[in-house]
Amino acid sequence: MVVFVIVLVRRPQWRFLLICLSFLPAIHGEEELNNGEDFTRPLSRFDLRYRFEEKAEDVDQSTFILRLDHPIPLSKEWKIATRLEMPFVLNDSPGADNPDGETRFGTGDFLAQAELIDTVTKRFAWGFGARVVFPTASEDQLGSGRYQLVSLAGFRYSLPELSRGSFFQPLVRYDFDIGGDANRKHISRFRFSPTLNIALPQRWYLTLYPSQDIVLDNIGGHRWFIPADFLIGRHLSDRVVASLEASIPIIKEFSLYDFKLEGRIGFSF
Repeated sequence: MVVFVIVLVRRPQWRFLLICLSFLPAIHGEEELNNGEDFTRPLSRFDLRYRFEEKAEDVDQSTFILRLDHPIPLSKEWKIATRLEMPFVLNDSPGADNPDGETRFGTGDFLAQAELIDTVTKRFAWGFGARVVFPTASEDQLGSGRYQLVSLAGFRYSLPELSRGSFFQPLVRYDFDIGGDANRKHISRFRFSPTLNIALPQRWYLTLYPSQDIVLDNIGGHRWFIPADFLIGRHLSDRVVASLEASIPIIKEFSLYDFKLEGRIGFSF
């Protein structure tokens, strides 16, 4: 099967998103491997991630992320999934600590998360949880300046008829601030991802909407941000997986980013 994914964009630097996934073989059943995109099947895993975002007003941001995931089994059906995430940010955004908009590097906002997950059947599982984001950024422009409490919930429905390891997974989040620097902007956003993960032959996989980047911002009215978002990945071994995600806005009633590219490599243990 030949698959062509063509995204027409106005700015020339985005035209590399004319991506041709050529000559992919037909989807047949193969061994089912957990690529980590299914939040109901958490892995003990360490991730190295690099995210590039082109933001408004000619600001570019690079974020280097260290992520640690670890599940805690409670019973055959129930488990707790924990996550810790430390970002390191490089950007040229002006701020109180960087009035001239020089390129600066430092720590971002630390994240801690826990989810309670119920595996009802092999086909269906669901879960809910919360995360806390701490304003640990070393400089004003490298973080939000606010403590954030994030509630999240979703479910996974497996699609073995499509291929082993394929699934549909809607996930919703609500991000809101609960304190911090009174001079920084408040946060109130609903975020959603209708994730479709398609397992492909030779340990490849394609994921549509892997991130909760469909956003309804509630500050100053109800404004939408809806991107085209996809990820292509491959298991390099049973314990190592690598992927690349790309996203550009389709509807942009407020500025989240103008372009996003994220590379990931994960090590299970």
